Amino acid sequence: MAEFLIYDLKVAVLIAAFYFCYRLLMERETMHRLNRIVLLSSILLSFILPLCVITLHKTVEVESPQVEASAGMPMQVADQPEQVITELGTISAEESVTPFVEAVVFAIFIIGLVCRLQCIANSYRHLRRMIKDSEQHSLEDGVTLAVVDLPVAPFSWMRTIVLNRNDYEERNPSIIAHERGHILLHHSWDIVFVEVLTALQWFNPVVWLLRRDLRTVHEYEADASVLSSGSDVGQYIQLLMLKATGTKVCILANGINNSVLKKRVTMIIKPKSNRWQWLRTAYLLPLIAISLYASCETKTDYQIKEESALILKVKDGKDCLAVKAPVGAFYSWIVNGKLAERGIVEEDGNWNVYTPLPVDDYVFTLDGKSISKDDVPYVPLSSIKELKLIQGEQPRRIELYTNYVSGFQRDKVAQWPEEYKEKTKAWMFFRVEDAATGRQLKDAEVTIEGTDQKALTNNEGWCELKVPLGATVKASYKGLESQTQKIDHLNGSQIQGRSFLLYKPGQPIYQTYQLSREEEPVFPSDKEKWIAEHIQLPDVMKNKGFLGRVIVWVVVNEDGSVSGARLQQGINKELNDEALRVVSSMPRWKPAKKDGKPVKYLTTVSVSFKS
Repeated sequence: MAEFLIYDLKVAVLIAAFYFCYRLLMERETMHRLNRIVLLSSILLSFILPLCVITLHKTVEVESPQVEASAGMPMQVADQPEQVITELGTISAEESVTPFVEAVVFAIFIIGLVCRLQCIANSYRHLRRMIKDSEQHSLEDGVTLAVVDLPVAPFSWMRTIVLNRNDYEERNPSIIAHERGHILLHHSWDIVFVEVLTALQWFNPVVWLLRRDLRTVHEYEADASVLSSGSDVGQYIQLLMLKATGTKVCILANGINNSVLKKRVTMIIKPKSNRWQWLRTAYLLPLIAISLYASCETKTDYQIKEESALILKVKDGKDCLAVKAPVGAFYSWIVNGKLAERGIVEEDGNWNVYTPLPVDDYVFTLDGKSISKDDVPYVPLSSIKELKLIQGEQPRRIELYTNYVSGFQRDKVAQWPEEYKEKTKAWMFFRVEDAATGRQLKDAEVTIEGTDQKALTNNEGWCELKVPLGATVKASYKGLESQTQKIDHLNGSQIQGRSFLLYKPGQPIYQTYQLSREEEPVFPSDKEKWIAEHIQLPDVMKNKGFLGRVIVWVVVNEDGSVSGARLQQGINKELNDEALRVVSSMPRWKPAKKDGKPVKYLTTVSVSFKS
C-alpha cells in the first residue's frame, strides 16, 4: 500500500517535470503531430520510469564465525543469514508513516479513483445511448453520421460523427472535414488512454493541464486537416467562432468547440515552425536520465567470507588441522605407494566435512609446500582441486592442490575422428597392475584405439583419459601382454575407472568372467569360518561391534597356493594390513581349471571385521 502511494507520487512529480518542459519548449510550435507524440510519451514515461529501478550492488565480506568442527559433521556458519547482518549492527528501516495514516491516505486515493472511473463510465454510457437513439447515415468512407435532436456542438467518437439537426441540415463541409480529421487521426484512442491514466492521478493538477493541452493539440491537427483540404481560412475561423458556444456532450468526445478559440486561431494563422525545431524534444533525454539516476539504489550484499579448507583447532588436548575439500574435487587414497581408492568429493561425503587430524601424526602440504601449525594459511575452499591421503609411511601425509595433478590431461584439446565426434564422452581413470603380484605399473601406456589419445600411468599406476562411449581402450606394458576393454557404459558426472590386470605372454591369469562357475577355484573348507578363526584384531579395534569389510584380490596358482594379495576395498591401515595377512596365509585351494587343466585365477576374498 505504502509502496503504491510512493510510486504514484513519483509519477506525479515526473508528469509535472515533463509537462512544464513541454510548455516551455514545445507548446508554441506548429509541429502538432510531434507535440501529440511528446505529450502521450510524457505521461506514459511518467508511469514507467518509477518502475525502472537500477540496483547497484556493493559486496561486503564478513568473517565466518568459528564454530566447533568435528569429524563427520559439517561446519555450521550461521543459523540464519539475518544473524550475520544483525551482528554487524545493521538495523532494519522503520516505517515512514504509521499504518493508520497510510490506510486513510490510501482510502482517499481509492475513493477518488473510483469516482473518476465512474465519471468516465457514465460518460461512455451517455455517449453510446445518444448514438444509439440518433438518426444514422453511412458516409462513403465507412464513417457513420449520427444526427441528434439536441443542441450539441459537433463532435466525433471512434468512427462516428455526431451533429445536431441544424448542423446536419446546414451541410457545412468544413464541420464534416474537421470531425473526419479527428477520426482519421485516431484521437478517440488518445482520449481513452489519457482518461484512464488521469484517473490514477486525479489528485495531480498538472495531469489535468496536460489532458487539456492534448485535446488542444487534437484540435490543432483537425483544423490543419480541414485547411489542407482547401477550405478558406477566414470562413473556417468564422465557423469556429459560431460553434464556440455549443454544448459539450461528454469527456470522451472530440468536439469542434473544444479548446480555447484564441489559441486555435493563433495557431491557424501562425507560420510553420522550422523543421529543426524537433530537436527541442531532446529535453526528454536528460529528464529520463535524471529519473533513472534518482531511482538508483545501492544494495549492500553481506557475503560470508568463503570458508577455508584448513582450520587449526584443538581436539582432545592435541593441535589438529581440520581439512575439507569442496564438492567436485578429486581425492586419492594411496597406501604403500598404490592407489587404493579414487573418487570425486560429494556433498556431506568423504572430505566434504571438516576432519580434524593431529599435526604431530600428519604432514600437511599445499601445492607441495609444507604447512606449519604456527602459520596456517587461509585457503579458499573452492580453490582446492585435488586432495591426496598417503599412508604406509610415518608420518602420514595430506596433500592439497589448487590445480590438477596425478597425470591429469584435462587442458589438452582432443582431435576426435568422425565416428566419435558426436558420441557422449566422460573422464575415466585407468589403473594398470601386474596381475600376478598386484604391483601397480608406472609408465604403462593407455590408449583409445582409433585415436591419438593416450596417457602414461603415474607413480601410483594410474592415469586419466576422456573416453567416448563405445570406444575401445588398450593398456600396454613392456614384457606383459596387452589388454583391451570396450567402454559400453558411462556413469554421467560420476567418476569411474577400469583396472587392467596384465600378465606375462602365455601365462594368463583368468578372472570370473572368463570361466564358468564349475571351473572356478574352491576353498577346501568353510571360508568365512576359517577367516573368522584366524583374524587377530588390533587392541584399539576391540569391543566396537561390526567394523566393516575389507575386500582383497588374490591369485590362486595352478597348485592351489595363493599369492599377490592386494586391496580392492579397505577400511583403515590396521584392518587392511590384517586382512592382507590373513588372506596371504590361507591354505591351498582347489585350483581353477580351463579345458581340464589347472590355471592361475584372480579372485576376491571378503574379510569381515567385528568385535
